[in-house]
Amino acid sequence: MQPVDRAAKHLAVAAVAVACAGAGGATAAAAAAPPVQTFRPVADGHVSAEAARRTFGRARVLRLRARPPSRAFLRFSVAGLRGAVASAELRVYVKRSVRGTLQVRAVRTGRWSERSLSYRSAPRLGRLVATVRARRGWSSFDVGSVVRGTGALEFALVATTGSVDVASRETARKPTLRLEVAPLLLAAGDIASCRSSGDEATAALLEDVPATVAALGDLAYPRGTADEFGSCYGPSWGLMRSTTRPAPGNHDYATPGASAYFDYFGGAAGPRAAGYYSYELGSWHVVVLNSNCRFVPCDAGSLQETWLRADLAAHPTPCTVAYFHHPLFSSTLGTVTPEVRPLWQALYEGDADIVLNGHAHNYQRFAPQGPAGAADQPHGIREFIVGTGGASHHLAGPPVPNQQTVNDTTFGVLRLALLPGRYLWRFLPVVGGVFADHGSGACH
Repeated sequence: MQPVDRAAKHLAVAAVAVACAGAGGATAAAAAAPPVQTFRPVADGHVSAEAARRTFGRARVLRLRARPPSRAFLRFSVAGLRGAVASAELRVYVKRSVRGTLQVRAVRTGRWSERSLSYRSAPRLGRLVATVRARRGWSSFDVGSVVRGTGALEFALVATTGSVDVASRETARKPTLRLEVAPLLLAAGDIASCRSSGDEATAALLEDVPATVAALGDLAYPRGTADEFGSCYGPSWGLMRSTTRPAPGNHDYATPGASAYFDYFGGAAGPRAAGYYSYELGSWHVVVLNSNCRFVPCDAGSLQETWLRADLAAHPTPCTVAYFHHPLFSSTLGTVTPEVRPLWQALYEGDADIVLNGHAHNYQRFAPQGPAGAADQPHGIREFIVGTGGASHHLAGPPVPNQQTVNDTTFGVLRLALLPGRYLWRFLPVVGGVFADHGSGACH
């Protein structure tokens, strides 16, 4: 396939963007989560071997010495995160340094307070997290390896050489924990059957997580009736209905017009006659398509394909993820769906980065590729099949080109952290599941 001039493609379709953006589909704006959240210590203090019983919890300076040992402890309470922790930085203000080298070490959460902390009662030091050469002014430590989410978090500051004075939380230049927070998308399809408990197990992975839920079609088995949505989907994934943005599957269309599906989700499912729409998630543009091409045409020039091109032209963001039920590439017998190739072509020419699908009841991850299946690391789309929502399992089948990872025995969900310019993925297995997959990618 010849390289695509993406700038030219955007210009070519931009002229019809206004006319077509509302033709059948819809675009919904969602508030972007702040990219950074900051936290101040709820307690700090230093201790000294020279005064092993003395407390210094209210001091304005945390005094750190290599010999005799004097170190500081910081406690943070991390709460109210609006997504996944993508990176974490501890910043402290060095007021004075004499040939000082500072370490941050992990500390098991203890029972100390500023009134009781002493060298004799101080927590034991844990593993080394980061080291810097201390100079007057702000010093930063990468602590992302130990900051995973909400809860109490404690660090020790240790001088391995020289002496260092650090401003405490009693000053204007108090220590700061700075978290880069990425919006989360939790995705899976082929979900709820009253004959399986798999959907309850995967729903447990969604509970109390600040995320948008991408339900990738075939949500209520076997025919997507109102009763099946109410009795099978409702008690599990239905608990997250307010944060779910769904895509329809073929089983949902087993009820004429997917009427129960649209009744259940209302406006969150897009226009009833279309089922495709888009929304914003942080700095990312998210496109939801209807791959039931028999009922909502997908071919080049169709309302859906024309809307898609216009929508991409109207939202030239650096990063785009699309999801729909039927995959273009799959190693599972009977699940490859050539009818969606025009949608893939439009996404490829529009610089989309990720496609999420279901239909095959397993997990598959592909390297970036073009619509014809040719590997294309610089410009291709990475496809994930996440038909692991809980209904049943399908055999994966023999490997196909560009397939990187596959599993057909574990229910779970895909967690996507959508950072500016890049993304992190992690497959989360249900309790007892042993398969896992994780990695990262950059946007085009």
